[in-house]
This record gives sequence, structure tokens and C-alpha cells, in this order.
Amino acid sequence: MKEQIKWTFIDFSDNTPTIEMLEGRLGILALLDEESRLLSGSDQGYVNKLYQHFGTPAHKKIFTKPRFSNTAFTVHHYACDVTYECEGFIEKNKDTVPDELLAVLQASSFEFFESSEIRFGDRFSHLNASYAELKPAKTEPTAAGRGGGRAVARKATLGSTFKSSLITLMDTINNTKVHYIRCVKPNEAKTPWAFDAPLVLNQLRACGVLETIRISCAGYPSRWSFAEFVDRYYMLVHSKQWASDPRTFCETILSNVITLPDKYQIGLSKVFFRAGQVRS
Repeated sequence: MKEQIKWTFIDFSDNTPTIEMLEGRLGILALLDEESRLLSGSDQGYVNKLYQHFGTPAHKKIFTKPRFSNTAFTVHHYACDVTYECEGFIEKNKDTVPDELLAVLQASSFEFFESSEIRFGDRFSHLNASYAELKPAKTEPTAAGRGGGRAVARKATLGSTFKSSLITLMDTINNTKVHYIRCVKPNEAKTPWAFDAPLVLNQLRACGVLETIRISCAGYPSRWSFAEFVDRYYMLVHSKQWASDPRTFCETILSNVITLPDKYQIGLSKVFFRAGQVRS
């Protein structure tokens, strides 16, 4: 808008509602922890809470209940729909490292465990933080009629540990300049010189590479100021066509080099190019 070029809004997939459903205050992970801490918590109780919270018309695009199951739910992820069977969820979520074993590992002077603690320090820190969280127990009257209570350790669950690691990861990403390297598996058998096209395509789609390319092609990702463009490409036209005005000079170069006018736009101070135009 500032450069006054013609543009249209680019439609893109917004994954925010799905992320909020997974990580929100009353999201899938939070409800799993809540049900895991109940004495009467069960897999069925957990999935019933999911149906109650997300089985509504407002969430039908990201969450559905399978037609022939009362113990499963389907999340419509960015890449594809995934159905989760809740049997064993509560038991698995409570399957944490015992306090005593964790203390032994961290107190060990064995070189292997010391190096492991360095490698997985964040993982241990999440567990330690959760173990350290104390909450006052309900006060129970003693035989003498006096109130008394004790602090009960609130153990970390796998869900809370995973959520904490995601928060730490996002903090790291937000505080750094990130460069992404996409690793694509060419085949399941890890065989050299074997290329499984459907497998590779699914990975590219799941990683958002195809969506990124689509958005890039729909817009003008390459942008040059008039002075930069002239300084780089002035030799593409005869010296008789050179102009003192940078904008006019840019228009002359572009009209001689690019035959399709929809491949670029000239703004007030910059030239905007479709993906691949400057490189080609």
C-alpha cells in the first residue's frame, strides 16, 4: 500500500485455531493433565471432556468425533487428518521418571551420565521444575482437633513436560535469527539412489514447503530500490538509453529484458518482482 502497487490478498492456511486447541489453557494437553491428576481419572473421562469442549460447530473444521468410535477423536492438522485412539492415554501420561532414579542420574559421576545430562539438560530441568512445584494439601483435622497439612509434590506428566519443552523452543526461536534446513527422507528403506515420489511429496506438504512456494509465487518476494537495481543491471541496455532518473532508468531496463509485464511492478521507490525473475 505504501508503494501504491496493485495487489490482492493472498489466501493462506492459518493453523492458529489448531495450535490453540492443542496448547491452550483448556486445550487437549491441558485436559489430559487435568484428567491424569484425578483419582478417578480415566481414558473415557478424558475423551468425553474433549467431546464436550471441542465437539461443537465452532470447532468442526479442526476437531471431529469418529462416527463409529466413542474412545477416539480426529484432529484436522495442517498436513492431514489424524485420528487418535485414547486407550492408554492416562496411564502413558503418568509414566514419568521416578524422583529417586532422576536424583541418582543427576548425582552420578559416571562420564556417560554427565554427558547425557549436558545433552538433555533442558529435559531434566523441565522435570525438576515440575517436581519442585509444591501445593498445599487439604487441611485435615488431627486427633487433637488441630488443623494440619503437608505439601504434596506435583509431579510432571509427559504432557506437561512436552508443553514446557515447546515453550522453551518458542522462546529460543523468538530470541534468535532462525535459518531452517529441511531434511527430506527419499525412501523408507534408507536405500541409496531410491526416490519415493509420493513419500517425498507428503513430507514437502507436511513441512509447509509447497504452501510457502505457492504464497511466494503469488506475491512479489524480490524487492529492489531503484538505485540498487540500476547499479546492478545498467549494462543490460545500450548506453544511449541510460537515464539520469533512477525510476526512468529502471523502466527502460525492464521493458528491454522482461517481456511479461505481470512479472514485476514498479512502486514509488522500489521494483517488485515475482519469484525467480531476478535470478533468471
